[in-house]
Amino acid sequence: MKNPKPWYRRTWVVTGLAVAVLFAILFMVPVPYYIVQPGSALEVRPMIRVEGTETREKGGFFMTTVSMREGNVLGILASRLDPRFELVPKDKVLMEGEDPEDYQRRQVEIMDRSQQNAVLAAFRETGKKVKEKLLGVRVFRVLKEMPAEKVLKEGDLITKVDGKKVRSSEELIAYLKGKSVGDKVQLQVKRKGDILVEEVKLGNLGKTGTKERPGIGIEPVTERKIQTDPKVTVQADDIGGPSAGLMFTLEIINQLTNGNLTHGYRVAGTGTITPEGKVGQIGGIQHKIIAAEEENVDIFFVPADTHPGDSNEKRAKETARKIGADLKLVPVENLEDALTFLEKQERKNQAS
Repeated sequence: MKNPKPWYRRTWVVTGLAVAVLFAILFMVPVPYYIVQPGSALEVRPMIRVEGTETREKGGFFMTTVSMREGNVLGILASRLDPRFELVPKDKVLMEGEDPEDYQRRQVEIMDRSQQNAVLAAFRETGKKVKEKLLGVRVFRVLKEMPAEKVLKEGDLITKVDGKKVRSSEELIAYLKGKSVGDKVQLQVKRKGDILVEEVKLGNLGKTGTKERPGIGIEPVTERKIQTDPKVTVQADDIGGPSAGLMFTLEIINQLTNGNLTHGYRVAGTGTITPEGKVGQIGGIQHKIIAAEEENVDIFFVPADTHPGDSNEKRAKETARKIGADLKLVPVENLEDALTFLEKQERKNQAS
């Protein structure tokens, strides 16, 4: 007869199993949330190169980020104890039929478009040479169970609709608004060098008020080519989203003018940018204020609340007050507001 294992060995086995089960529950059990928390404040100067220019200022422009990851039980518990952790329902982050990989790919694509907008805004503001050529509507993603699923593929370039040229996603959306669900439209599409003509029956993208919204069922992006003199290169690695637009624009202007826009200050901020220089609202502003404060930022540009539902300015002020942030919060509606503020800083408080 075999001797039973010593009690302490059995205890270690039970403890090990309990730890493994607890680990699985805390880290591996999926929950329908994303965990959002402060990211970092990153200097944008190393990300941007304007040929033939050089700046040696002591200050710098910083973009701010949030950290976002798929949620787990541990994250839910942490959010109850630490207000820096925010739980965001997955359906508020992911589009219908989108998985986390699709989401990250979409964010990188949005970042690319934001960089293009920043280049256009900066060159137009400084009067430098820039050419923009709109090439059509690129199919970034085909929505499942929609008419386009049987006709279009990711990467297709739509150049005409019902025989009329379509140069941007805005033009395509505006044209389809005049149609009804069930109508048919003819699309001219470029696919790997071939020209195709396809007919698509419009589906229902949901309702705007009481009216059904007709669409072909794609996530469109405007395909365009930008040429500048001097040449600009932007390299932001895998950072996604549109919210660095304003800060990219300011850094490009700084390099184009060989100037000292920061006047020695650490200037952070956030906000989308249009080619015309208008600054737009973003998500996670409270986390970005915390990230900027932790990097000892002096000035923070925040999108001004100008329309019903806007809340960036309000939430930024609430967060700055709550954490006792030692930074100057500056609401801006457009690029000109930010530039005007920086110019006044030179007269009022020249940095050494």
